[in-house]
Amino acid sequence: MTIEHGAYVAMLVFCLVGTLPLIWAFRMRVLQQPGRLILAVLLGGAPFLLWDLYATAAGHWRFDPAQTLRWRVGGLPLEEIAFFVVIPFVSILTYESVRVVRSRDGERR
Repeated sequence: MTIEHGAYVAMLVFCLVGTLPLIWAFRMRVLQQPGRLILAVLLGGAPFLLWDLYATAAGHWRFDPAQTLRWRVGGLPLEEIAFFVVIPFVSILTYESVRVVRSRDGERR
């Protein structure tokens, strides 16, 4: 495996590393409500994952084996599946962070 094989995984890790500290920085309770978080991630990611499975199987696009890990599930690289978990998760963290900052800004006025 070359460094290119890990590029997609590195991007996902970068997204997590950039947003996970927001939980503690803004004292968010996102992780204290795991059911709601899982539901939001599933509702946000599942339709796109299903579309991705369909489009890949139909040959509309493919994933370059030189740039992804070798393990596949349903024809999708593991990191593509992880994408549909990580990106909704970091989106929720970002949204909640903005909400906290905006509410604090409103308190200062």
